Amino acid sequence: MTKRSLPSPSGVERAADSVLTEGAATLVAALSGNPLVALLPVLTNALASGRQKARVEATIEELTAELDAQRVLLRNITDAQYKLLNETILAIFQTTDPRKLEYLRAAVRNELAMTNLVPQEATFLSRIIRDISADEAAFVVENFSHREIQIADIDLSDQPSRLVISPASKEGLIASGLVALGLLVSEAITWNGSNILRFSDIVAKLIVLLRK
Repeated sequence: MTKRSLPSPSGVERAADSVLTEGAATLVAALSGNPLVALLPVLTNALASGRQKARVEATIEELTAELDAQRVLLRNITDAQYKLLNETILAIFQTTDPRKLEYLRAAVRNELAMTNLVPQEATFLSRIIRDISADEAAFVVENFSHREIQIADIDLSDQPSRLVISPASKEGLIASGLVALGLLVSEAITWNGSNILRFSDIVAKLIVLLRK
């Protein structure tokens, strides 16, 4: 009689991980009563990294509590809110930075209250939420009070409302990324050729999303 070989421990552990992760995702869908989170179980099966899977599981558990506590708001969301919520949840599965996951969890909570969101804003914010890094998000939140941002090696300004940062610094790279995202736009060019930037109008709503 041929003995059937038992699955290797690693195989069992992988199977258990898959069941637990998918189960947590299914729980979110069941509790929320909204079809936008029904895609979670499918996406969890695509996670390759154990650490990433653990991060997403923890995020899903928190989302479960958030969505379950806000059933009334969730049932009455607009199409624009639905779009932004859906894209934010998708972004969770593309995010490996724990700091950005914190911002995404905050975004899910805050999106439920954004009843005045219009479709074009939802589309723009969805792209930003997907592509913005944790460092860029932190820069926006911390420096939104500045009316102007100047990329220059030397601070020749006597205006306290202007933030001057070196183009070779980490902040300079972050500012370049925010320009690419459309969150910093050109305000003026100075006599020495340096660029003065300001935050675009959509940043006010982005701040509402990112607020923890």
